[in-house]
Amino acid sequence: MQIDLQTKLKAMLWDIPGNKRLDIANNILSNPVETFRNDDQLFIKALNSLKWYELIRILGKQNLFNLLTDSILQKLYPIQRRTYYTNARRLLSEYTISASGQSA
Repeated sequence: MQIDLQTKLKAMLWDIPGNKRLDIANNILSNPVETFRNDDQLFIKALNSLKWYELIRILGKQNLFNLLTDSILQKLYPIQRRTYYTNARRLLSEYTISASGQSA
C-alpha cells in the first residue's frame, strides 16, 4: 500500500525534476503535516491529485481539518473542488475531537 502511495505522489509531482521528486515524496510520507504546512502549492496538488481516503490516511482527520484553511480553499479550482473540500472541512469539524475531549 505504501509503494502505491509513493507511486501516486511521484506522479503528482510530475513537473518536478526526478531526484527532487523522490525527496519530496519521501518528505510527504515521513512528515506530511509539516511538508504541506510549509508549501501551500504542494498541498493544493495533493488535494487535486489524491483521493479523500488517501489524504485521511496520510494526514489524519484532525490534521487535514487544520490544513483546510480558507486561504487554501480559495485557491482550489474548479469551483466544484472548492465546494467539495469546503463541505469536507465542515464534516471534519463535526467528527474530530477537540483537545478538551469533546466534539468540536
